[in-house]
Amino acid sequence: MFLKKLILFFTLSFLISSCASLSIDKRVEVDEKEDWLFIGGDLAKTNVSKSTSILNPPFYLYWQYNMDGGLAKSCLSVSDAILFANTLNGEFYAIDIASGKSLGRASTSGKASFSTPVIFGNNIIITSSGDRKSNIFCYNLITGLVKWEKKIGWIESSPVKVGDDVVTGSVTGLLYRFNVKTGNLVWTTRPVDKKKFYGSFYTSPTILNNTIFAGNDDFNMYAFDLTYGKELWKFKTNGSIFSDAAGSDGKIFFGSDDKNFYCVDTSGNLVWKKDLKTKFLSSSTFYNDLIIISGIDGNVYGLDKKNGDVRWTFTTKGAITASPLVHKDNIFIGSYDTYFYCLNAADGRELWKYQCEGRIKTSAVVWKDYIFTASDEKFVYCFSKQEFQKRSSGKSLK
Repeated sequence: MFLKKLILFFTLSFLISSCASLSIDKRVEVDEKEDWLFIGGDLAKTNVSKSTSILNPPFYLYWQYNMDGGLAKSCLSVSDAILFANTLNGEFYAIDIASGKSLGRASTSGKASFSTPVIFGNNIIITSSGDRKSNIFCYNLITGLVKWEKKIGWIESSPVKVGDDVVTGSVTGLLYRFNVKTGNLVWTTRPVDKKKFYGSFYTSPTILNNTIFAGNDDFNMYAFDLTYGKELWKFKTNGSIFSDAAGSDGKIFFGSDDKNFYCVDTSGNLVWKKDLKTKFLSSSTFYNDLIIISGIDGNVYGLDKKNGDVRWTFTTKGAITASPLVHKDNIFIGSYDTYFYCLNAADGRELWKYQCEGRIKTSAVVWKDYIFTASDEKFVYCFSKQEFQKRSSGKSLK
């Protein structure tokens, strides 16, 4: 019944002037309670599914779509039965979840986009990097036109939406806050103590208790006041930080290239750290009294949230850059070993896996009855409890 409603709802007239344009003639109805509107799912980046559906394995490939370009570790968002995806060849797509067909695509201006699209109403906010055209811009899905854009240099950080604004970081070491409707700059800031060089923010901002947390490749985790952008404190590690912070219970959790995983309170005090002997590119998620993290070493770890003790470990045969996603009692995670896994969150047991065409770098997203991920062979995958009898693909589907 739900699938029939989706197909009926998306029998739309799409005004596509070319293969590189995207416009939709029906309003996108955003539901903040169930939609995945930006990276991490919420401001604290808990990476916990909002879906109320019961999703237990086995799962079936519902469709896969050839994006004609590589995909970053965080590049998917979804609302109103439309999946949005940015690619590393500088394009963004909208895909109808019911049919697996493209609703159009458009250029990001820059050479590549490493970020997750931010959805608000009939607009999406995209960032790009790679050349002098790199920018952050707001694209209107009804008109198919750019509503506003700001050329602020290379951005590999995914923006997050807070109220009527978005916050993002840049490779030049600046943080920005823009109004989502007008593009007006609310403030810009950078770390205060920069006598030798300006580090880069490759991480996406995490917001907890009116404070922005962002890791930098200068080895520091920074805290900034959300209202004015003032630096509040910094916490020094012994390696660059490419792991987004995740917030829970008044604490933030993140990994560093010094191979330690950290728990720090919102005042910048170390609560605990755990030497896991691996670097980290992913963010964390939470399940009961566990914090769950994935490492470059190919392991998924379930740690005790109070002290960092390892409660369980699941080992894959490839590196992991994707962030684990918790849906009720299950974890969804992909690996460079080409497998997409469903694990038991309580003990890390493998419940199901599917071999994709290429290494899986991209973090999973769940919306209602559908599970999404992507591989570096340019495919976006949609899994479900049911099989789609007439699967569709952008170019080639095996």
